[in-house]
Amino acid sequence: MSDTENFNAGDQAREAYDNAQRTFEKMTDPKALRDAQAAMGLDPAKMTEAFRSMSERSMEQSRQAYGKLKDASEQATHTLEATLENVHNGSLTLSKRAIEGMRAQAEMNFSHMEKLASVRSMAELIEMQTSFLRRQIEMATDQARDMQSLSQSVAQDVMRPAREATNTGES
Repeated sequence: MSDTENFNAGDQAREAYDNAQRTFEKMTDPKALRDAQAAMGLDPAKMTEAFRSMSERSMEQSRQAYGKLKDASEQATHTLEATLENVHNGSLTLSKRAIEGMRAQAEMNFSHMEKLASVRSMAELIEMQTSFLRRQIEMATDQARDMQSLSQSVAQDVMRPAREATNTGES
């Protein structure tokens, strides 16, 4: 025995049940649903097309955003690689220049030692030592000036890729 058989035909509960049943059937009827949507000004075909159009625009915007992100990422990677390459080359150049300076100092020291071995008087020793100290100070000053100039040049080279990337991004 089902629940609906417990209702009598004239019973209020039975009438409420039958009304609810008919209302539910009307609401789930595809034709009635289309009619209700049309009454509210909603055309399902247009809604589907609007949703499709919105989805396509959203996908296109996502593709564009991804493309921009990818381009920016590639540019940043290129800038970093160029900067690291410049750092490497600059450090090699600075190291070579420092080694050249130390070699020149060592050669000057050995030459001075050889000359000191042939000294015959105290006056000659003082003159030779004074001359050696003056040349050593001049050489150290010149080397410091060269290293400073080279360091500035290397710093400019290291900063160049980032500066170019910034200028490219602004234009």
